[in-house]
Amino acid sequence: MNLRRKTLLILAVVLIVMTLVVSIGARFILLDNYEALEKQRAEVNVKRCLSALSNELSELDSTTADWAAWDDTYAFIQDVNDNYVESNLVDDTFVNLRLNMMLFLNSEGNVVYGQAFNLQNMSETPVPQDLLELLSANVFLWYHPDTESSLTGLVPLQEAPLLIASKPILTSHSEGPIQGTLIIGRYLNSEEIKNLEKTTYLPVVITPFNESETQIAFQSLYSSPPFEDTPIFTRQLNADTISGCALIKDVCGEFSFMLRVDIYQDIYKQGVISVAFFILALLGSGTVLGLVAISIVEKGFLSRIEQLAINIKKMGKSKNLSERLSRSSKDELSLLSETIDNMMEERINTIGELAAMIGHDLRNPLTGITSATYYLRKKYGALMDEKGRDMLEVIGKEIEYSNKIINDLLEYSKAIKLDLKETNPKSAVTAALSHIDFPKNVQLIDLTENTPTIKIDVDRMKRAFINLTKNAVDAMPDGGKLTITSEKANGKVKIAFADTGGGISEENLKKLFGPLFTTKAKGMGLGLAICKRVVEAHGGAISVESVVGKGTVFTIIIPIEPKLEEN
Repeated sequence: MNLRRKTLLILAVVLIVMTLVVSIGARFILLDNYEALEKQRAEVNVKRCLSALSNELSELDSTTADWAAWDDTYAFIQDVNDNYVESNLVDDTFVNLRLNMMLFLNSEGNVVYGQAFNLQNMSETPVPQDLLELLSANVFLWYHPDTESSLTGLVPLQEAPLLIASKPILTSHSEGPIQGTLIIGRYLNSEEIKNLEKTTYLPVVITPFNESETQIAFQSLYSSPPFEDTPIFTRQLNADTISGCALIKDVCGEFSFMLRVDIYQDIYKQGVISVAFFILALLGSGTVLGLVAISIVEKGFLSRIEQLAINIKKMGKSKNLSERLSRSSKDELSLLSETIDNMMEERINTIGELAAMIGHDLRNPLTGITSATYYLRKKYGALMDEKGRDMLEVIGKEIEYSNKIINDLLEYSKAIKLDLKETNPKSAVTAALSHIDFPKNVQLIDLTENTPTIKIDVDRMKRAFINLTKNAVDAMPDGGKLTITSEKANGKVKIAFADTGGGISEENLKKLFGPLFTTKAKGMGLGLAICKRVVEAHGGAISVESVVGKGTVFTIIIPIEPKLEEN
């Protein structure tokens, strides 16, 4: 049997087998996976709604904490003065904070003062009797054993589910003794559910839980992992719609509510269309490819593959990394040759690309955190206690530090293109020192000179000087002296940074300029590696000398007029 017939027979058999495999696989794998993906999407949407609901409770808890830990409230729970009510418990308070309930209970659990408010009618209403009965029957709702105690959750009431937060009443310094409890509530009514929908961009339905209505055995809900102790399941409403559901516990630990999110199964529908199209395309393209394959064989396909194999073996044995495969035409084999050539280059660039990708992916959430922190500071800064404001400062500093790591990653992964400008050693060093806060126990001696005039990338070299200076300061936690000098020699400029810190061991000196090596508790070890790249891009060199217990000297030598080139 000749090669043409063999090829035709093999392609026909392969085409038939592939069609059968794809058809069966599409039914039992792809479409099942699409269905699983729809269920997963429904569960993710439910989790988004649960997270939004959790945020509502957290916001309510924060508001309760602000009111409960206040000297005015602390005095009011003891003397029930009218001035507190007239000054604070006004309609605007309930409207601005979106509250429906404020209850002040003394240490015995008796309601000293309670006020309910209808946000739709903008009027006061009686405190629900079923809420008062619930407080009377459940001591844990208002009893707080210590100043750190708190409680949040959902309460099933006849009117609507009620989001509540309970906090002990303390002084403005969050100190006791505890004089009572403040309970703040917000109805989870249609208006509040609309707020959840605006936050999540999802249709949300919250109803009382009735096991018989779920059409699923309650115990089977635990067959899948819950989300923060909240069972989540999905059910098919009709051929086009799937529902994601979650059972929510009330403050008493009983499953009292069911949250539901309905989504249209557009992914599954599109999957059915795609699978059908793919099978038809496979049959058509397989027939055409069979005919083309015979033509390719006849025109020397095998001979070209053999020649390609010979060239690859030659290139594998060669020590010349610039050697590449020859390409005489533009077809699949040429593409394979090009792919092999690109693979050699990609191996060299992989680490840099990975670093750039990681830096980009990390910067997106950091931007979101920065915006959220700014919003919290502007919106609730005045309502926060000192600890809360301190926490915002900590978040800000950690974001700044994380951005530095990302910038180092991106800086290290990019090719260096110099933007040369004229300056002098004194100006370059002074510009870098202006960005550093020196501790009082570190003495700075700047002996750099105003000559000669040099051409450098001012911004990049400034970052290198900042990095070396900060490293020197960090090396002297107990204080010391940092001396910076410059001198001209043989058409070059030498700038030295000498500290009197603890020094660097000989073992670490060998690894010092390598990426991802650091002796600090925090950091990624890219600073000195970037310094080295910047200096070498100027046609210069950086070196280090150190004596353990005496100090370290970093020396940068750069030409006065470096050649502009890409590193």
